[in-house]
Amino acid sequence: MAKSNTVLTVRNREIFSVVRDTLLDGESVSVAVRGESMLPFFRSGSTITLRPVKEGDIRKYNVVMADAGKSFVVHRIVEVGDDYVVLFGDGNIRSTERVTRDKIYGVVDCSALHLFFAKIWLWLRPVRRYPLAIFRRVM
Repeated sequence: MAKSNTVLTVRNREIFSVVRDTLLDGESVSVAVRGESMLPFFRSGSTITLRPVKEGDIRKYNVVMADAGKSFVVHRIVEVGDDYVVLFGDGNIRSTERVTRDKIYGVVDCSALHLFFAKIWLWLRPVRRYPLAIFRRVM
């Protein structure tokens, strides 16, 4: 019997609502990265594991999954306020998302080396469009 290769496309909001609910139930979820908003650290097609947020996870440089209103995003924390967090995709040049802390549902565990390079990458923010252009062509 021939096997059918059916591809199902599901909207971001629909699939990440399920991911959110799973994280709120205390379970980790592996998801495939789609898009280039987290280049050079996460390429489209790679898999990341989100785990539920614990005390102390909402801090600068961590990568989190949050409800940004129109869609869910998996982006890096670049600023932490008393009741809000500013997120920024590593592969983005200018747009950020400001969300309340209660809209953050998952975190990606990153190594110390990853976080070290993320700090450098954020420091390069004013000129990162040039290395990003190269990364996008190569990857």
